[in-house]
Amino acid sequence: MSLLTNSCSNKPQSLAGEAGFVEAYFDAASLNSLLSGAGCTHIRFYNARRLAEDTKGTAIAIAVSGSATGAPIYNGTTLKYRMHDRFTSGTTPMVQLTKAEAQVRIGYVKAAGEKSYAASFKKADIQYFLAAAGCTGVRLVPERTTNGDYTMRMHPASISGSGGMPNPAPPSMLCGEPCPSVCGDIAANYIHL
Repeated sequence: MSLLTNSCSNKPQSLAGEAGFVEAYFDAASLNSLLSGAGCTHIRFYNARRLAEDTKGTAIAIAVSGSATGAPIYNGTTLKYRMHDRFTSGTTPMVQLTKAEAQVRIGYVKAAGEKSYAASFKKADIQYFLAAAGCTGVRLVPERTTNGDYTMRMHPASISGSGGMPNPAPPSMLCGEPCPSVCGDIAANYIHL
């Protein structure tokens, strides 16, 4: 009886363990909207939870200027953070969030005792994926680097029906410089620290 009581009182963990999310999809329209921001060179993704009890998790995206560690392109009104929501009728609805709202969703990951991290992908690489035959978006999954840091792997994906499926080509890409391992003295550009 005490084992059952303990397991019910524990905070929910994501299905991917301490990675903080299982997978997230971003459709081409949402990505192109972010990529069209003036000065955009990358899109930064954060692992997050929609709600505190969301054990599958999701990801939040923001356009970034300069380098992978650059400043977010955000003004709180027309340029906001975007969070992947669940699939609905073959689309990947995005919830637009203010900086504070995005920080709350990232905070749910930390409150569950899971790792909070960010991964940035180059604009040109995302555009390359989106130009591939049959690609209508991207899929993000957690992965560890060789030194043990959490990061994300991006797959080109086909989004249709009630879900998405990774495309076999082009090959997926791993963000090899995730934050917190590389954000260092520019931590002010990140919202999960």
